[in-house]
Amino acid sequence: MTTLLRPEDALAGLRRAGLATQIDAAAFAAACDAERAGAPLDAEIALSALASIYGALGPSEASALDGAFVVDERAASDPKVLAAVWLAFERWLERAIPVSVATDLDELVSYAGDLCFLRRHAGAAGEAPYLFSIDGWRPRDDTPFTLYALRRDGEPLYALGVPVAFHVHPDTEAAAAGIFRVDGLTDSYREHAPACEGCRDALRSAAARGVLPDEFRPLLG
Repeated sequence: MTTLLRPEDALAGLRRAGLATQIDAAAFAAACDAERAGAPLDAEIALSALASIYGALGPSEASALDGAFVVDERAASDPKVLAAVWLAFERWLERAIPVSVATDLDELVSYAGDLCFLRRHAGAAGEAPYLFSIDGWRPRDDTPFTLYALRRDGEPLYALGVPVAFHVHPDTEAAAAGIFRVDGLTDSYREHAPACEGCRDALRSAAARGVLPDEFRPLLG
C-alpha cells in the first residue's frame, strides 16, 4: 500500500537517509507541489521533488555534500555528465578511475560499485561506503531518472520505502567470496586481488584444487 506523506515528513525521511541535507523546507514543499500536480504525495513523488532540486546532470552544489547525485536517462550519454560523475567518484573514493570505463555511465557505475565493495572486502577498509541507487520517474515530463548515493549503511535508504539497488558486479562478488567463474574476471578484481591477502589465499586454494579458470592464473604471481 502506498504511504501518503506531508512534505515535512517526506523531507525528514530523506534527511534520515542523508539526503536533502542542504535543502530548505519551503523549497522542498514547493518542489513537491510542482511534481505531484494535485496528486497525493508519496515516496516516489518526494524522490522526484528531490531530484528536481539536486538537478539531473550529475553531482551539483545541492547534492555533492550528501554524497549523492541524479542522472536523467536522457542525459546518461552526455560527455559533460559522464565527466562530472567520473570526477565525483574519484574524489569520493580517493583514487583514480580508468578512462576506459568513464565513457559509459553503466560501466562507470559498475566499476565504482565494485571499488566500493572491494574496499570493504576482508576488512581492508571497514568504513568505506557502498554504492546504492534508486530508480525514479518524473511525472511532469515522463522522464526516468536514477539517484546514486554512497553510504556506509544502506538501511536508511531502504527505509524510504522505494526499491534500492546495491551495486557490485556478480562476478566481482563471487570472486571476492572465492568462487571463480569462467569468463568472470572483472577489471576491478584484477586490480584488487594481488594486494589482498584473502584473495591471494583463495586463488591459491582454487589453483591447488584444479578449479581456477585460466584467466585468473596470472593473479597468482
